[in-house]
Amino acid sequence: MFKGETLFMKGKLFKIVFRLSIVIIGIGFLLFLGGGCTPPPVSTGSVQGVITDNQNSEPLVGVSISAGNVSTTSDSSGNYILSKVPVGNREVTAVKENYSSQTKTVEIIENEVTELNFQLIPLSQENQRVVMVELFVAPTCPNCPKAKDAMAQLLEQYGFDKLVVLEEYGWDVSGYTGWATSETIDRFKWYTGSLGISRHTPDAYFNGLNQSIHYNQSSYNNYKAAIDEELTKAPKIKISASSSVDTTNLTVSVNGSIENISSEDLTDLVIGAMIYEDSVYLGSEGKNVNHVVRDIIISEEIISFTPGAIQEFNLPSEILNNVKNMDNIHMVVYVQTPNSSTKEILQAAYVE
Repeated sequence: MFKGETLFMKGKLFKIVFRLSIVIIGIGFLLFLGGGCTPPPVSTGSVQGVITDNQNSEPLVGVSISAGNVSTTSDSSGNYILSKVPVGNREVTAVKENYSSQTKTVEIIENEVTELNFQLIPLSQENQRVVMVELFVAPTCPNCPKAKDAMAQLLEQYGFDKLVVLEEYGWDVSGYTGWATSETIDRFKWYTGSLGISRHTPDAYFNGLNQSIHYNQSSYNNYKAAIDEELTKAPKIKISASSSVDTTNLTVSVNGSIENISSEDLTDLVIGAMIYEDSVYLGSEGKNVNHVVRDIIISEEIISFTPGAIQEFNLPSEILNNVKNMDNIHMVVYVQTPNSSTKEILQAAYVE
């Protein structure tokens, strides 16, 4: 081979190698860019457990369990497993028709399986979370009649086994005295002070401060949504109560017991009773009004209340001088956590 031909072949080979190098570098660059657009893999773990009935310990099939976007259902043995749950503290929720939903927080650890069991509480008349609505009103409040009508409609719809409604007058006005009591005024200040807001009527509070619908949001639909939200929560307390009315001395006594039906220790509880009167004529509205709170009785604080514990109570009223007709008196007993941020009412019961 001639020297010129050798140089020519070397030059051609150099061009081929150079072009291949450019192609390889380009492919590598594209792969680099593509890799930069793909998010890094998320570290995950799993949650598994058994879901049973709180009353009879039977396994529950078809329970929907979810943690964020990951969900599954329990099998015929009540078993479930949630896979590929992102690591960290996650809320896991179990939901089944005719049972109170339940949410627990669990720490998900990478490539590990965490045990988390649920005991769902069946909804029944004997074991139902009752929503206690406190509607704060005033004798000449222009928007209060509409709010009262909405509550009356909701009470008729849900019944006393799911809902109790109490009208508490936040203040008296000239020409309409004796509607507010010192207890209802102080309670209104207590709630609004905890929320850092001014007092306006009508203001509605559901199971303490769990839900609140203020005067400028007052409507049937908003009230109903708040009630439905509270009804999904599991009851923790069972209330058994009876009452006696002394029409001569104008007093009432409410007695009974409460039981911790939850699986957790409850602390700093009070048992309360609200005495209310129906069919009271209110001149500013030109009609009789109902659920007018005349007295609020509160027990001594219960510091600790363990699962299965039973606490008896006796709550005597003061002399009810402001009651128009003792035959129209009714009672609601409730259990509240006054030192919690939401002042939650754990359970309420209408006393026949």
